[in-house]
Amino acid sequence: MLSMLLLTTCKRRLLPALVVGGTLLALVARVRSRGRISAPPRLPAPRAAQAVALARVALETVDVRPAPDPLQGIPTPELVRLAETKPSSLGSLYFGRPSRGFLFNAVELVSAPGLRVMAIAERAWGTSSTVRSIREAVTDFQRVWPGAPDVAIGDLSKRRGGAFRPHLSHQLGIDVDVGYFYRDGAGWYTRATQQNLDAALTWTFLKSLLAQGSVEYVFMDRSVQTLLREHALEHGEDAAWVDSLFESKTSPAAVIQHAPGHLTHFHVRFLDPTAERVGRTLEARLGPQRRARH
Repeated sequence: MLSMLLLTTCKRRLLPALVVGGTLLALVARVRSRGRISAPPRLPAPRAAQAVALARVALETVDVRPAPDPLQGIPTPELVRLAETKPSSLGSLYFGRPSRGFLFNAVELVSAPGLRVMAIAERAWGTSSTVRSIREAVTDFQRVWPGAPDVAIGDLSKRRGGAFRPHLSHQLGIDVDVGYFYRDGAGWYTRATQQNLDAALTWTFLKSLLAQGSVEYVFMDRSVQTLLREHALEHGEDAAWVDSLFESKTSPAAVIQHAPGHLTHFHVRFLDPTAERVGRTLEARLGPQRRARH
């Protein structure tokens, strides 16, 4: 009887990790294999250990089991019919690349307790999955740091996507600029330094974002990466896991990559496989409509 109980317990603990790890690996491989990465451009393919590490931190913090795809299995003719008769039923979708694409059925991210959207309304639109991931990360962060300053969020995308100056990307509703936290009360878009960065709050929110299981890349200045890496190691984070997250000679395919211009904020790119899949299916039908409006 004891052996059966132990076996059951092991299964309950291991199977979710295997499921989540497999899901993350599949999503990353699926997106990267299509060459849909843009500015910052052409990053190396991910490693299996990286996705497994993300799965582990996700399981340690929140439930990140992917939501079922409500459009999975619907034949293309039916998707086309819905696009023509009830487009809202398709949810958010996009087609193209982050640096040249369009967004359909976007959702606006608005300020809420713990979340302050710094972008004006016409610059704060994303896919429903992106908006949900940001909100859930904020909720998770607040559980760890109740009473912490609001998370500051900058630009996402325009409501219909498309060119978005001065950004090179931000065209699909899957990119978002996130503010750092500061010890001296500095406001949005302040240059982060060793003297003013609140590494504890910034690291915790970064972990909350990763725990959603839908982050593809984080673009961050290398100097800030160094500060967060040091903080993580000094506070007992697993060294191998930390090394797998941050870009280095030994981990060139890490999730967190250096990109110029990210000393005042960091840039998160999310995965949204449903929005991508349905968008690719309907691009020929919806593409001309979207382009005509830009």
